[in-house]
Amino acid sequence: CSCDAGFQMRASGVCYDVDECQLFQSSPQTRLCLHNCLNLPGSYRCLCPPGYLLHADRNTCEDVDECARKQHNCTQGDLCINTFGGHRCVRPKCPPPRHNTSYVKTSTFQCERNPCPMESPACRLAATSISFHYLPLQANRTVPHVLFKMSTTRFVGDSLRFAIMGGRGQGVFSVRRSDQQTGELVLTSPVVGPATLEVELEMSEFSHKVLLGKHIFKVTAFVSPYEF
Repeated sequence: CSCDAGFQMRASGVCYDVDECQLFQSSPQTRLCLHNCLNLPGSYRCLCPPGYLLHADRNTCEDVDECARKQHNCTQGDLCINTFGGHRCVRPKCPPPRHNTSYVKTSTFQCERNPCPMESPACRLAATSISFHYLPLQANRTVPHVLFKMSTTRFVGDSLRFAIMGGRGQGVFSVRRSDQQTGELVLTSPVVGPATLEVELEMSEFSHKVLLGKHIFKVTAFVSPYEF
């Protein structure tokens, strides 16, 4: 007597199905599927969460780009940002006018300050430009992990300073300098998803300790519920 693949024989000579998922899926060393495992008669099938498709290898999951496939629900005027396992609809906006300071949108993700009135020190101290950056992030990323780099193309001063100015969830970030003209935003702690983290970075340019101008980077990280 013999049994087909995926079945084992009992002492009575009857073949019974082997539950591969129960046997192997619970241990990281023998795990069959990246996400979930479904037992089938004589076999098994790997399952992926919504927003993912099963890879050709039949056990890992790959992200679906809803934005590229036009499978999103963003309204007109919104921008679709693909994330791991989903997407987000965003609409970057320039700050409203304040203290003789106003901004105009010069591109989808950038605002530039309008010329300042002659007698307005508050305007001259405000950021000359503001840019918006959206980063998809997997849960529990190994750290430290460089998320974002800041630099200037026109360096006219003698020094650049980089700093975190605020945001939500900023305790998991730090800023460091990678060279004279480049700063890096670093993820310092693994983040459990789903979560949305926001951090505001400032890059200031000085000449002989006098502020020449500063740029604000508004960075939003969309953390997936999954590690893939």
